[in-house]
Amino acid sequence: MIKWRKYIVDSYVHNLKMKLQDKPYDHGFVKNFNFNEEEQSYLNSIFNLNQFLDMDTPLIHLMDKGYMGLVSHLLNFSKIRVDVNEVKLNQTLFVCFTTHFLNLSLKELSRNYLNYQNEISHLFINGYQVKEEDFKFIKQFKDRKDSRQLQYIMFASYTLKLAEPRLIYVLMDHIRLFTSLTCIKTGKHIGFYKTIKKQVIESTQNSSSFQNEIISYISKNKKTEFKAIEIKLLEMRRNKYEVIDNPQLRDVLKRLL
Repeated sequence: MIKWRKYIVDSYVHNLKMKLQDKPYDHGFVKNFNFNEEEQSYLNSIFNLNQFLDMDTPLIHLMDKGYMGLVSHLLNFSKIRVDVNEVKLNQTLFVCFTTHFLNLSLKELSRNYLNYQNEISHLFINGYQVKEEDFKFIKQFKDRKDSRQLQYIMFASYTLKLAEPRLIYVLMDHIRLFTSLTCIKTGKHIGFYKTIKKQVIESTQNSSSFQNEIISYISKNKKTEFKAIEIKLLEMRRNKYEVIDNPQLRDVLKRLL
């Protein structure tokens, strides 16, 4: 290994340990380094998170201490091997991340939503396996009323059902369509727009295929309470024959709705 690269790995480990011990550290070394295979092997030979913190659930421990940013770094950027499938009593990393974001003030929910999506998706990218504790945790929020919190809860519920990174990516990429259809399906106001009508109109205005999907859903499921939305979409659409033909999107729609 080149000497100066070894110095970077050693400095990264040293400063990460200082941060974990709540001691002063050089922020310039606790960041995303593009370590090669040899450097990554050396990194894992000199630092083991479980051994350093002397516990079996170090990531949940760090989340409990309020170090979500550090856990995010370890999951998303670090080359240190970590176990994302820790369980401590009824806690999982899925539960920890979701709890953190749902405890934000209502004003903060809108600007932090994409961060939540990214954290949850990276859990699954790192090999997360859905657990019974996750389903039990989400069920307790089914009666929440705030539309912004319901956006988080909807996404969390759907990721548990999909449980595969490639499918979760499709959900994220078309989240406004799924939110609109879920509003129609449940009759609940979900999302960051002021009304369900605003949610649906704004989310589909540039896609005749999305408009046709929602028009068809309202008609087939006899959602007469959303007749005004159906009429508005009929007025707006440019092509009544355009349909969603993306096979992955069709698959996820079938699985969730």
